[in-house]
Amino acid sequence: MCLKRLGLRAGRCSAAAFALLLCVGCSAGAAEMIRVGGTSAALGTIQLLANRFAQGNPDLKILAVADLASDGGLKALGGGAIDLVVATRPLDAGEIKREMKQREFARTPFVFVVSAKSAVNAITRKDLAGIYSGTLAKWPDGSTIRPVLRPVGNRNNALVKRLSPQIEQAVSAAEKKPGMQVAITDQEAADKVERVPGAIAAFSLSVILSERRPLRALALDGVEPTPANAAANAYPLYKSMFFVTAAKPPESVERFIAFVLSPAGRRILADNGHWVP
Repeated sequence: MCLKRLGLRAGRCSAAAFALLLCVGCSAGAAEMIRVGGTSAALGTIQLLANRFAQGNPDLKILAVADLASDGGLKALGGGAIDLVVATRPLDAGEIKREMKQREFARTPFVFVVSAKSAVNAITRKDLAGIYSGTLAKWPDGSTIRPVLRPVGNRNNALVKRLSPQIEQAVSAAEKKPGMQVAITDQEAADKVERVPGAIAAFSLSVILSERRPLRALALDGVEPTPANAAANAYPLYKSMFFVTAAKPPESVERFIAFVLSPAGRRILADNGHWVP
């Protein structure tokens, strides 16, 4: 059993690496293949789950295709290009009519992130409204705040906007402002926060933990962004993770999903910023 990690840095995963393919069980010859795609928020966690699953299933390969996002993954599934989607939204009526089926398997806090080198540990809704509007331009140490957005219409921006009417207005204005930093995927956003002094972005806690990123998730209005706090509704934002398959998926896909929901799979989820609803 082998793990082909094309371009991966030791101990973590870069956006460039995730643009390639993760293949677990590469030397298995005629082994059956499970093709997985979907949200960038789950790529690191899927890699860890696939690594562990491969240890007990030498007859299977897991091929993870990056940069599809939830919508792209669902289209690829509908076209028969992949076997399993990890999505951060439930199916719509049209997708259900196409005989896809879904199962929510985990949730992870959606967090505001700075570099681990930053002295900032917490933020408030008032701060966020000022950051996105530009009226709060400096961190307490005097360095420039550089927000990283997602493209207009992205669900990450929509989650941020839910925090307050003031934040919704500020983010909507920032989306139209020339020169703003924009990241397509969670990995690209994480890379920018690592490289750009003073950067702040919003994405899933699971990305930081599963990819071993040197980043910090900020407390929001005094509440730490832990899975326990999010599960108790003390922390306000999270993302749901759904497995989506064809109405009658291959037995191999059902086997992988069963592993994820097993005690061993749940431990991996819990260790990397998830809870199981």
